[in-house]
Amino acid sequence: MSHAEARLFGLLATIWGGVLVYFYHSFRIKKYLAPDFHHLVLIGGIGIIILGIFHLINPKPKPENTEDSCCDHHHEHHAHTHDHDDDCTDCHHEHDGHGPAITYALTLLPLIGTLYLTQDQLSDYGIARKSSASKETLAKIAPPPPFTRADLEKRVPKNAAGDFQLSIVTPSYIAGDREVEPIFDGLHVEFEGRLGDLQKNNPGGTRRRIYRSIISCCAADMAVVDVPLAFEDAEKIPLIDNGEWVKASGTLTFETHGTDRFPLLKVRTMERAEEPYEEFLLRQ
Repeated sequence: MSHAEARLFGLLATIWGGVLVYFYHSFRIKKYLAPDFHHLVLIGGIGIIILGIFHLINPKPKPENTEDSCCDHHHEHHAHTHDHDDDCTDCHHEHDGHGPAITYALTLLPLIGTLYLTQDQLSDYGIARKSSASKETLAKIAPPPPFTRADLEKRVPKNAAGDFQLSIVTPSYIAGDREVEPIFDGLHVEFEGRLGDLQKNNPGGTRRRIYRSIISCCAADMAVVDVPLAFEDAEKIPLIDNGEWVKASGTLTFETHGTDRFPLLKVRTMERAEEPYEEFLLRQ
């Protein structure tokens, strides 16, 4: 590695390390990783920056006689069919590659573009694909909910209106359970999450849904759980955009579609809510 190549590597490493530190301090990292991994990104970014700075201030010296050995090797294979200068020129061009300018462009332009263009959230299509969590998956996400009304009163907090502030995972977990579902059916509850459209089981087009994302380590293994929201008519649906955080209160019910049971919240009130720092629910 020549002096120029070492400094090129050092500069690129410093930039990449700086990006990791930026993601940590800008809190964009919370869109991609569970909190337990945030400090590892910071430590890794600082380590890469130190490595890059080391190569910038202390580049490795260029090996001696590189061109001579290259030319000697080239002469052996071509049996002196070309003169010495031509062989060295050919070999030199072979090892030069595309040059530092192209390296900077191929490395930094995609990086800068993704930093500015990435929205740090799933598209509607991506959310829909990750919304098909089975009950086996839900069982790994959260512990079983309380099994009696007395357990509910003891363990689950209420809002000012007296609605139980349930985890959005709970109704999907218990739907279809003959023993537990009746305890929650007709319960006045409140859910917090993002607002979205409901593509299936939406008679009259007056339903929406509230959802949360669940991860174990990073956005790549993310799943989405949701609860459909039923309004009396379209005119009573609050003018809130998809993707915004809301609190929805109302009566929790269940309905059957085909052979499956699904939760449904008959909305009494819905209002905007502040986005929590911990956007993701974490698997237990």
